[in-house]
Amino acid sequence: MAAEGEAMTESVSRRRIWRRVAAGLLFTLSFAPALARSAGFPHIPVWATPYGFEDGSHFKPDTCVGRLTPPADSLISRPRTVTIRFLRDRRAEARPDFGGYRVWRVVNAPDTSKMTLIRRFSLNIGAGLTWNFSTVDTTTLEFMCKNEVVHDSVVTVVDPDSSGNYVKVCRHVDHYGRCLSRGDSVFALVAPAGPHNGFLTWYSVTYEGLNTQDNVNIDLFVPGPPDTSNNWANCGTPGDTTTCPRINLNNKYANMISAPVVPTSGPAPNLRSIGVVPNPFRAAEAWDQPGQSELHFINLPVHAVIKIYTVAGDLVAQLNHDDPVHDYQAWNLKNDRGNDVASGIYMYRIVSGDFTFQSRFIVVR
Repeated sequence: MAAEGEAMTESVSRRRIWRRVAAGLLFTLSFAPALARSAGFPHIPVWATPYGFEDGSHFKPDTCVGRLTPPADSLISRPRTVTIRFLRDRRAEARPDFGGYRVWRVVNAPDTSKMTLIRRFSLNIGAGLTWNFSTVDTTTLEFMCKNEVVHDSVVTVVDPDSSGNYVKVCRHVDHYGRCLSRGDSVFALVAPAGPHNGFLTWYSVTYEGLNTQDNVNIDLFVPGPPDTSNNWANCGTPGDTTTCPRINLNNKYANMISAPVVPTSGPAPNLRSIGVVPNPFRAAEAWDQPGQSELHFINLPVHAVIKIYTVAGDLVAQLNHDDPVHDYQAWNLKNDRGNDVASGIYMYRIVSGDFTFQSRFIVVR
């Protein structure tokens, strides 16, 4: 009887767990693009933040992340750092053609054709060290590691470009940037190019296909509806869907973060390098998203108050900057009443503690 009671308790517990899993999947899929949702192919929820987390892909010999003791919450304010998190999917990993996950990045605009592959977590031959997670039991759909059920469904990875490199820097240079003395240099940690320049940055995660024939690792192809875009231009016979190529449901757009992140080099120690970009601001430039025009006050300290005036001295808007990570404050070019400001020259004054800085910028509508 005791054994039956324990079995019943375990069965009830498992049903509760699966109800929670199902509820979580329904919640997740409700935010997926309509194409992936209608076809039932698992969408990958992805998040990104300009903060530092423990990297969930760290390597431990003969074990996997799910068997390690979870570290304390490691969210810290770390400049030049972007952390990406995504949710593994049991159904996708149980597919016989599943080969891993691929992490992508693009800046300026969410153009998936220009995305760069920055990280792989792969089960393919030759990529074993990139996968340090559990594997899915295709019968129970449990995450398993060494015959033990583990819980490592959330993958945390720091953008590899978040780490800088040490370069030799001359202590004293002239106004042309030339070194004035030999041997008088230091090694400095220099942040790399990539996402750490104040530009809007998008991330996406796709499934990698299992490589069974050659040494080319590519995205897993999951055929969806016929591609009839561009007025049937991709089809062999206009109007005949059987001659059209299939849309890949495992696409970067379906698994992209909902809003971009904007990493920076961190708050400035003083007000000497404060500026406005772009200046002049010109409406409808290539980097401006429709209806989302904004300019940035850059190189700010952690705490600052920004007041924007017309040349006549009328207060247009006030911004309160309080951010230990970002060195900029965005302004949507609207006054305190919510109306778009007109073309013209504007003055701004920045106050931080006992220090002030003021200058001007131009708006061209």
